[in-house]
Amino acid sequence: MSASQLPRGVLAPVATPFDAQGNIDERAYIAQLEWMEQQGVHGVVVGGSTGEGYTLSEAELGRLVELATHTLKGRLPVLASIIADSTWAAVSRAKLVTEFPIHGIQVAPPHYIFRPSDDGIIAFYDAVAKATKLPLVIYNVIPWTNVTPALALRMMEAVPQVQAVKQSDKDFGVYVDLVRMIGAERVFAAIDGGLMSCYDVGAIGSIAAIASAAPKASVALWNAVQAGDREQATLLHKQLLDVWMAVSAPNLPAQVKTAQSLQGVPVSFPRSPMAASSEAQQAAIAQALSPFI
Repeated sequence: MSASQLPRGVLAPVATPFDAQGNIDERAYIAQLEWMEQQGVHGVVVGGSTGEGYTLSEAELGRLVELATHTLKGRLPVLASIIADSTWAAVSRAKLVTEFPIHGIQVAPPHYIFRPSDDGIIAFYDAVAKATKLPLVIYNVIPWTNVTPALALRMMEAVPQVQAVKQSDKDFGVYVDLVRMIGAERVFAAIDGGLMSCYDVGAIGSIAAIASAAPKASVALWNAVQAGDREQATLLHKQLLDVWMAVSAPNLPAQVKTAQSLQGVPVSFPRSPMAASSEAQQAAIAQALSPFI
């Protein structure tokens, strides 16, 4: 599968609902997936940062992927996300999620504080590639293991299964450099407050938390930019920027769950030690979402 065969458009990084004891709430998860489909997203990503993937056991990730593919039954493409600190753990998770009918795997570089060398990062992705035939997306989100545009290009040349980059670095200049170096058809935008500009420069789509908090409007923004409707795109950009400013916080996954619950998705909790949204945060999110609910 080439980059052109990866899903295009708005891929929502779904949240992982937990109950008050920290167990996965499967009914709430299924309800969220069905809601995402109704909102018109072009695909979903399971177990990313918004999905608190860094807290999930390998078995839990596998179960979430299984539920997503079973619930959506091919109507929406599903990507799995791997957030692991060792090559061994990443390979093990890749083998597990490959058992399900997914369209690709988003893989974060090792995220512990000690950064591997560039050669070590390439070897990490090469080992994951050898464990699956699926295309890989670099999840470029770890500040101290940042994948520069030059390293991304080098990695794609060395490991052809690395087909795209989800660019979460908030530096728009770096985003532009990445698009110029590897091509817009290989970049998923994840600068939540600036997706309109990212789309203008070029992107295969986006994988951004804002799409999990406000999926219908996020899809409408993508469609407006693709259609050249600048007036509608600008309005949606401003409204979504308000939502992003309201949900953006150290407890972002909890904030996304709050936004979803205000739109009818079952209420759920973040996994400890993350805090749920405060009353002030809930009020700010409700205000920002008011144009959409």
